[in-house]
Amino acid sequence: MINGEVPFQGKVGREVTIEQAQELAEMCVLKGLSSLKAAIGSLDKVEQVLKVTGYVQTAPGFFEPSKVLDAASALLDKIFGDKGHHARSAVGVAELLSNTPIEIDFIIAVKQEDIIR
Repeated sequence: MINGEVPFQGKVGREVTIEQAQELAEMCVLKGLSSLKAAIGSLDKVEQVLKVTGYVQTAPGFFEPSKVLDAASALLDKIFGDKGHHARSAVGVAELLSNTPIEIDFIIAVKQEDIIR
């Protein structure tokens, strides 16, 4: 959400274009990294982005959720370089909360001494 609202609502391939969904995927990455930074203090502590899972609310007949996640993967690679290379799953789903077209979760390794206890 941006300012409490989902910028583009609906299903990718019907109300939402691939390009709009890719923009949302990038926003998800930035929001996720913002949360991570708040938790660990600095993104310099990231050792490796391990896995990204994207859930794409798709219209019937839309078979390209991986294209939506390409934007998230590219941004993580741009931000972290080799540390941004990761395993990934792109899953097409029927419905997401708040009618958002995409949700992303991350598994990210941080330096051992920097783990919050």
